[in-house]
Amino acid sequence: MNTTRSYCTRLALRAFAISLLCPLFHATEGWAQALNNQGAPSHSHANPWGPAATALALPQGGTPMTFKSNVEGGGNLLIPSVLYKPAGATRGAVVIVNGSYGWSNSREGHYARSMSSAGFAVLVIDTYAPRGVTNTGTDTSAVSMFDQLGDAYAARRALIEAGYRPDRIAIMGAGRGGAIALMAADRAFGPPEGDRSFALAMAVTPSCLLRPRVPKPLAVVFVGLAEKDSLNGVQACQEIVAEFAAAGGKVASKVYPGTASGFDGEPIITRMVRDPRVENLQTCKVVVEPDGRSTFEGKSFSKAEFSALVAQMRRSCVVRGAFGYTNLTQKANVTLDLIDFLDANFAQ
Repeated sequence: MNTTRSYCTRLALRAFAISLLCPLFHATEGWAQALNNQGAPSHSHANPWGPAATALALPQGGTPMTFKSNVEGGGNLLIPSVLYKPAGATRGAVVIVNGSYGWSNSREGHYARSMSSAGFAVLVIDTYAPRGVTNTGTDTSAVSMFDQLGDAYAARRALIEAGYRPDRIAIMGAGRGGAIALMAADRAFGPPEGDRSFALAMAVTPSCLLRPRVPKPLAVVFVGLAEKDSLNGVQACQEIVAEFAAAGGKVASKVYPGTASGFDGEPIITRMVRDPRVENLQTCKVVVEPDGRSTFEGKSFSKAEFSALVAQMRRSCVVRGAFGYTNLTQKANVTLDLIDFLDANFAQ
């Protein structure tokens, strides 16, 4: 990452990033006490990905707003979002896409506050609520990943209309949100006609399910991977990184030692837990053709047929269950690495 920072400055930033985590412990104290009163966290109700306690779901510290996103067949959806503005001059903007269990204060809110404190405007978006969905962790087909990408581009347009520079807007996400960020980095998935792409794409423990047959890089990419990711895996993402680089793309990746899926999640879940319900697609490989159609096991699917694609995958490669836990030290590290990445590419 950016090596121009002095050692002392980086230590100060690390202390600052950890300090940003501390309020979450106070905010979750009541929830943690409730879990303690009931014994260990239930495997069916507590995991580092979510769902968060209801009171903690909405990212805190920003200004709630909505924007319109076009939907297949016409019309618009109103997408809930939270906008974070830096105290001083804005150095760029970031769209953060929610993860598989929806947005949360402890993940998307944490990243947004950290990045806005570093001088970047951040718009966190909830792509599930307007579709009546709370999570896609247990049902991958509940919301199309292509529709989520459309929401992300609509968020980009909303930032441009608010006065932010089109050439200094990044996209970021964790888990499923990270998969959407990777999609935005390749022309096989868009952008919509008349739109430019994001300048940067940042993905933390993404699902690397969708693989362009002919990668066509659109953005500079950073990928953060968990060493022991039992949900999304590591190998598929490393292959995508290599293919992206071979196609001329500028990409950096990092594996965080001692981490599992959701290592940047709920701060009270620091021991290994297993969710037996989550759909695990890490061995699935879907090839995305240059025309945007998806190929799986010899069958072709349009973007509108995402549910049918998932149904086909369930017949062969989808299993259920994954382990995860939050690693607070590495959560602080990946936060700093993301800010370094923004600094290096949005330098004044």
